[in-house]
Amino acid sequence: MGDKLRNYEAMFLLDAGNPDFNAASEPVRTVLGRNAAEVLAVKCWDERRLSYEIEGRRRGLYVLAYFKADPERIASLERDSLLDERILRMLVLKRDELKEEEINAQTPASSSRRSEERRGDEEGDHRDRRRRRHGGEGREGASDAAETPPDESAERSEESQAPGGQDEGDTDEKS
Repeated sequence: MGDKLRNYEAMFLLDAGNPDFNAASEPVRTVLGRNAAEVLAVKCWDERRLSYEIEGRRRGLYVLAYFKADPERIASLERDSLLDERILRMLVLKRDELKEEEINAQTPASSSRRSEERRGDEEGDHRDRRRRRHGGEGREGASDAAETPPDESAERSEESQAPGGQDEGDTDEKS
């Protein structure tokens, strides 16, 4: 059996109700263990709003798992996942070549915290630049129309005119 082991990657969709990842991912570990899979990694991919309701749930926790298993046990693993009510969906892919970098790569959940921090810093920088440019905090709500240079507004009025110098709205013929 040891020489028949192949690499697999699986994505599991679980109920997002549990904030503790170890407890939430327990169904994944249980199903893999029951099917004699050698677990290489189990990672939180992300928690997201589902595009449609699945079994009455609107949010789901995506769990990515890398493991080695006998190909003959994959059908049993998929059946066990269907029978476990805690697993909403799952997909298993055979991975002929699986590199250590792929297993250890960052997931959206692990990189989202850093991007949120970066986004907060960028928003703060944007507000500071705007305050300096407009001379204080009172102008933050000013509309962009007030900042339009006069040349652009003249171009807009010329574009609205029909050929021959008439406005498109003018239908009267004047001599």
